[in-house]
Amino acid sequence: MGFGAIIASGENNLLLQDDLVDCLTEVRVEQSLDDPTHFALRFQEDITSGQPRIRGATDFKCGELITIAVKVGAEMICLARGPITEREWSAMLGGAGSWFEVRGQDRRIQMDRQCKRRPWTGLESAAATTILKDEYKFGKAIIQKTQKNYGGGSSNNEPTTETLNQRASDEVFMRQIACRNNLSFWIEYECQKNGINPSGESLKVTEVANLRSSPVLPDAEGLEEFQKEIGRHRNLDVSLRVNVEHGRCQNVTAFNITEDSEQPSHFNGSAIDVRSGTNEQTSAVDPQSPIAQGGEGLEQCNPEREVCITTAGSIEELLRKVLSALTEAGWRISATASTTAHMLGGVLLPHDEVKVEGLGTKDSGTYQVRAVTHVINAADHFMDLQLRRNATGG
Repeated sequence: MGFGAIIASGENNLLLQDDLVDCLTEVRVEQSLDDPTHFALRFQEDITSGQPRIRGATDFKCGELITIAVKVGAEMICLARGPITEREWSAMLGGAGSWFEVRGQDRRIQMDRQCKRRPWTGLESAAATTILKDEYKFGKAIIQKTQKNYGGGSSNNEPTTETLNQRASDEVFMRQIACRNNLSFWIEYECQKNGINPSGESLKVTEVANLRSSPVLPDAEGLEEFQKEIGRHRNLDVSLRVNVEHGRCQNVTAFNITEDSEQPSHFNGSAIDVRSGTNEQTSAVDPQSPIAQGGEGLEQCNPEREVCITTAGSIEELLRKVLSALTEAGWRISATASTTAHMLGGVLLPHDEVKVEGLGTKDSGTYQVRAVTHVINAADHFMDLQLRRNATGG
């Protein structure tokens, strides 16, 4: 296929017919760490026998699933899969210059359509497993075990804890669980190596729902077993080269870094134990390991600013909120970069960790990809990147 993206439609991911692909002018995919993935397909429209050619195609009917993938070497990478949520058509006099565009989101939008009110008992991770695997039938779900146990029977003659009350859509509920437990919620995809079924008519894609820390926290429940379950971390054979020596070839067109030092680096506080009535003191720092080993974190840069959080719950409830806030604050260094799949020799996705070269000792090293905007047309596959790191140094 001459165009840089592979498009499929429907539950079975059937490839678009060539006559539709020939009218495709641009593909846009917007991905980020925690938000739903958005996509748009724009086609050159034409009038045939008095009818719009692309708008009338059954592949683009309301709510139809669209899958967008790209091929890098022998690897097939799926960027998005979800329903069409918007359609727009512009008709020009005589037909020339007319266009048709469909827009959509990943399947998180399906989880956000109904407001549900129901109580849960047990672990939040168990509730998430039921929703993602049983109700929405994701091909795989990687869910980090949470710690707080809600409701259920009494223990040691002590009163039970409150139930876990859902008062929103399943998508909002997942985000609430992620926020409370210092996790992220996102959907990614597995493509078989060749990506296309032997018949050549469809893509082979497995949707993977993730509810876990990113990068994995060093104190994650069952860390070793959990890391084996992930076992899919992409081994990137690429790096972003900014100002490197001659012969190594720069592969970014722009790179910008912002460092915010006025972020909280620690917490000191207390909460009342509702059973004993005693005032319990606690303290905390960012639990996330520095992405630059041996680098300088926020605590060395700003040892004074505290995070200010209160809660009506126990000391455990307070710490859950504090650790989430400190982890987010620790990612104080943000960067933006622009490149192309051709220049980079690969494709970057949110949650990837990529090496950056040519910025000196302080700013070179590993960054995590926070967001990517892919724009694909007949010329190239352009990528605008947002990166982050929680420590300086290589």
